[in-house]
Amino acid sequence: MLRSISLPLALCGAFAVLTSCQTVHFYQQALGGQWEILRKSKPNGRVIASPETSPVVRRQLIAVERIRQFASDHLSLPGDESYGKYADLGREHVVWVLYAAPEFSLEAKNWHYPAVGEMDYRGYFREEDTVAYAKELRAEGYDVFIGGVDAYSTLGWFHDPVLNTFVRYPDIDLAETIFHELTHRRIFRWGDTVFNESLANTVAEEGVRRWLRHEGRLEDLKKYEGRLVRRREFYREIERSKAALEKLYSSGKPAAVMRGEKAAILGKLRDSFRELRRKWGGHGLEEWLKEDINNGHIVSLKLYAEHMPEFEKLLAECDGDLDLFYQKAGKLKLDAAR
Repeated sequence: MLRSISLPLALCGAFAVLTSCQTVHFYQQALGGQWEILRKSKPNGRVIASPETSPVVRRQLIAVERIRQFASDHLSLPGDESYGKYADLGREHVVWVLYAAPEFSLEAKNWHYPAVGEMDYRGYFREEDTVAYAKELRAEGYDVFIGGVDAYSTLGWFHDPVLNTFVRYPDIDLAETIFHELTHRRIFRWGDTVFNESLANTVAEEGVRRWLRHEGRLEDLKKYEGRLVRRREFYREIERSKAALEKLYSSGKPAAVMRGEKAAILGKLRDSFRELRRKWGGHGLEEWLKEDINNGHIVSLKLYAEHMPEFEKLLAECDGDLDLFYQKAGKLKLDAAR
């Protein structure tokens, strides 16, 4: 499961000029899915006050209100513009997203969207649509990864609501998700998925640290820092495998040889995950140990974390001043940025 993405929904004016059947279907389902969310959204205050609301949802929406306020007051994020409403979609994920890369490349397939440019993933509001398109891409020789997504940003086109798909998260995960998505509203570089997701992850992690300190939850902060250490250990293994795969794919070896060596590299990655899981006490990485890992999995993570070290360095150089950080981050030129 992928927690969140930014999903392009800038449709007005563009839909009429699109001719491919696959493209028309994509935008039809995108319009329908977004309309469903808008139609089902109700103000948080009304949902909180309703006797029909479950105690869990009521408690979580009260937490959302605190998180939104903190985002506005302490993180210079537009917390007063999003997540003021709640929508129950009656399903596990809001969208299903696919990532694809050729069999012997870690260059993600990208798609062009009106007004936002190139993005390295495709999202559908119905799982069956995602599965059908993935089948087409696999027939064309792509490695494909599909993940259910619980939250996304419309990048300011709409005031995004809280959804049933993530409202029950523990409040730390809820805060991290909201801070991530609000960052997309503050800064979004058209056509550069790696920049956008790495930036949002950096701000989300720093935001949670500051929020927990603000609330005096020092024990929870200590646990969260431990979680981030484990997250870095996970990404370190991904980076090692990515480097090995890139070296292999540029080697010019015959396809049959590369296919065997690729399987060995990915098998070693799975073994590394088992070792991490043992080190962490037998918890975590269930999805990664259950599925066959391919290039699609690798590029999906590359998009979310590749430039985080640069952003973390920049934040330190700004002495934690987020307004200055946002100003400089928006102008930052990064190697391999797209």
